[in-house]
Amino acid sequence: MNRILFSLLLLFAFSISSYSYEQNDSVSITSLKGSNQILIIGESYGQPESTQFLSEKVKEYVDGGACLKVGLEIPSDQQETLDSAMRGEVSMSDVQMDNIVDHDAYREMLVSFSEQIIAGKCLSIHAINPPSSIPVSKDAWMEQEVVKLLDDLAIVLLVGNKHAVKDFNSKAEESRLLAQRLRLRSLGTTSILQHWKPAGFCVTKNVRLYSTTTDKKSKVYVKEAIGELSAEMPEKVSMVSDGVLVWGCERINIEKVDAEDGKAVNKRLSIDISQYDEVERDESKIKWGIKHQYPVLGMNKDEAREALGEPDEVEKASRVSQWIYQCSDDDGFDYTCYILRFVDDSLVKFDDLE
Repeated sequence: MNRILFSLLLLFAFSISSYSYEQNDSVSITSLKGSNQILIIGESYGQPESTQFLSEKVKEYVDGGACLKVGLEIPSDQQETLDSAMRGEVSMSDVQMDNIVDHDAYREMLVSFSEQIIAGKCLSIHAINPPSSIPVSKDAWMEQEVVKLLDDLAIVLLVGNKHAVKDFNSKAEESRLLAQRLRLRSLGTTSILQHWKPAGFCVTKNVRLYSTTTDKKSKVYVKEAIGELSAEMPEKVSMVSDGVLVWGCERINIEKVDAEDGKAVNKRLSIDISQYDEVERDESKIKWGIKHQYPVLGMNKDEAREALGEPDEVEKASRVSQWIYQCSDDDGFDYTCYILRFVDDSLVKFDDLE
């Protein structure tokens, strides 16, 4: 068996799971919240990486001896049941929550929190969502529940992305969002959104934090994260959030080898085409990619050229071709920023190295 194909198969064999992500050790609850007491992490509902990420970051935080309160979008009338479940007295399935939030990974996050509490860690979990029986503004209710938690301990809230928006151009009090409300109370609050790059099948996802004060690309990701609210975004993206966690597919380094003897001599491309699922075109995503000069799976080569221009280097092998793009940093140094891989005329995988 070709040694490159064998190494790829090993990589996939050890990586495959229902969902997983590659840890970024530089991102922690402490680094995200900074000097503020409250950290709001926005999410797109149903994404398993979000809850797995929070589970591991909470464990890291309390393992270090610190105390933490976590607020979740679970109805407040479930607090007694939630407390019992955290102590292991009832099943986690007894905790009722809205379908939009409820999924396997969310329940697994609750189990992880319970394990920390039973182990004696300084952690408490709080239900901050309004009960379905009470007609009230969701953000106003969550604001009051968070205020009840205030003392000297750090607080982390996991809510939908739009509830984590610090500011947008709406003056009506009833439409104020959770992060806005907490900031109007002069409570130290950090807002971090999350965005998932459009992609096909992905064994493992990695995450990168983009600061809204230093990373220009953060504006694109923030707009995608908050959707229709982006029409009312203020001029400075840093007024929307302090950062955005961007999830994408892991990078698999493919060796460029001679087709005959397997040695890295002629640097011709060797890729196992069978590892890619068939990619379906999404015309709306492709139009978005062309507009924002960003690759999208399913693009043909002409569309990729329209989005990114001509590649700086092209490598070919059988039906596969690899396009390499170079970018320049602020100091004028060139670096590889995008690698696009096509099977025939369809983009099946890309690496964003920026």
